[in-house]
Amino acid sequence: MRRLDTLVRPVERYADALSATAHGVVAVVSFFTFVGVIALGFVPVTRRIETSGYSTSDLQAATNRAEVDTILQAFQPVMESVVLLSVLDYLFIVAGFFLFFSLHSLAVKTLAGHERLVLIPKVGMWLTVVSRLLDSLENLWVILIYTNPDDYATVLIGLMNTTETVKWTVVGVEYPTLGVAIVVALLAWYTSLFDRRSARPQ
Repeated sequence: MRRLDTLVRPVERYADALSATAHGVVAVVSFFTFVGVIALGFVPVTRRIETSGYSTSDLQAATNRAEVDTILQAFQPVMESVVLLSVLDYLFIVAGFFLFFSLHSLAVKTLAGHERLVLIPKVGMWLTVVSRLLDSLENLWVILIYTNPDDYATVLIGLMNTTETVKWTVVGVEYPTLGVAIVVALLAWYTSLFDRRSARPQ
């Protein structure tokens, strides 16, 4: 139990550091940044990259040096867009981190009186930390490959593939956990609101 307390204490501090209103503001700003990066950044930049015949997803899925070298050669005319996409990816990671952390923090505050249920958003926060770290590492491996196309270490290909696989595994748990945390928090809030109304003198 002590280990669990030690693990959740950092995320509890984040949740307690701001008021519910402040977390709500951070969540709204992060959401619009998150969506804006996708709609105004990823979509048009990815389309420019795909004029080369490949996408960065193809690069991340490449499993050997021959495949990677072929993609890198095709990327040369659109390399500026590839670099821009990497920058946007880090902005996306930061926006997603604050969005998920603030939503989970709101859930933590709402479920403060529920010792077991409050663990759902706390675990969700750690899943967010892990997924964003993996996403950052995956992006780093890609950058190290395309910035040194003639002499990159082959081991980077394996690191890129492994990090991507693990990242999507974590994300597959992270998003449903956020959904469950929000639903449980809303139910707890509605129940407490109903109880307060029922307790009012008639």
